[in-house]
Amino acid sequence: MIVNVIKTGFSQALKHKRLLLIFYLTNLLFGLILMLPFRAVTGDFVGSSLTGEKLAGQMDFDFLSELFRYHPGFFDTYSSLIFVLALIYFLCVLFFSGGVFAVLVQKDAFSSALFWRGCGRYFGRFARLLLFCLPLFVIFFCLQFIETGIQRLVFGDDPYQYVVYWGAWAQFILRVVGLFFSWMVFDYARIYVVVFDERKMRRALFQSLQFVFGNIGKTLALVSVFYLAGAVVLVLYNPIADLLSAPNALVVFSLFLLQQVYMLFRTLMKLGLWSGELNLWQALHTSPVPVASGETEIGLEGAQG
Repeated sequence: MIVNVIKTGFSQALKHKRLLLIFYLTNLLFGLILMLPFRAVTGDFVGSSLTGEKLAGQMDFDFLSELFRYHPGFFDTYSSLIFVLALIYFLCVLFFSGGVFAVLVQKDAFSSALFWRGCGRYFGRFARLLLFCLPLFVIFFCLQFIETGIQRLVFGDDPYQYVVYWGAWAQFILRVVGLFFSWMVFDYARIYVVVFDERKMRRALFQSLQFVFGNIGKTLALVSVFYLAGAVVLVLYNPIADLLSAPNALVVFSLFLLQQVYMLFRTLMKLGLWSGELNLWQALHTSPVPVASGETEIGLEGAQG
């Protein structure tokens, strides 16, 4: 079943190329806003720095330390800019997700009216749902402290070095698992809100928890495949990007193209995961789906297999 769900998720994501374009252009816009101030400051500074010739290569922390040393106010300003842009970007993705799920649920060709109506209709509900999910995020995040408690209980306050080493890996794995579960619950709750036109976020959260833990093997396998694929591509992307490190116009242009391909891939993975989760929910959910007021009938003929 999971293989069929993943294939269906990717095919539906590729089918809606306008959704890919919307997310790609959003990522590109925020990337430009983030890099233009940095480029302006480095452009003024590079003339007085001998490390400027390394800018076409890998990240040079000596150059960054020198830059922040001679522009002490820039670090604080840029950090604030990163925080604000990250918050706005997250809200934009949350806003767009309502339109994406509305389009995916209908299983029709992309419709601008349906997409933007879904964005406006579900954004407020998704924001309230996120607030209901915050305690859940905290609980899953605290899973990592289970290892700390066991370590202190068994080995005391001064454990062996190998215990500290493997304990750090155990904490990392627990953080990743907690992150997986948190976003899975949030995603399936959003699916429940859209499919049932649900207005009570507590009910959506409860139904999502029930679905995720009732089908823990399938839900975890699905999200793991997508996150693992993203991690593998990132591992492959970094050394290739490092090779394209020379102050040459063709090399810089090639690096730019590589970055755009990587951005498109990440966008495809996001939409593919959402589509896969929707298809998995439709394949496993047994309750009848009501017709939302003012919407067309949705149906449950999801991915089977």
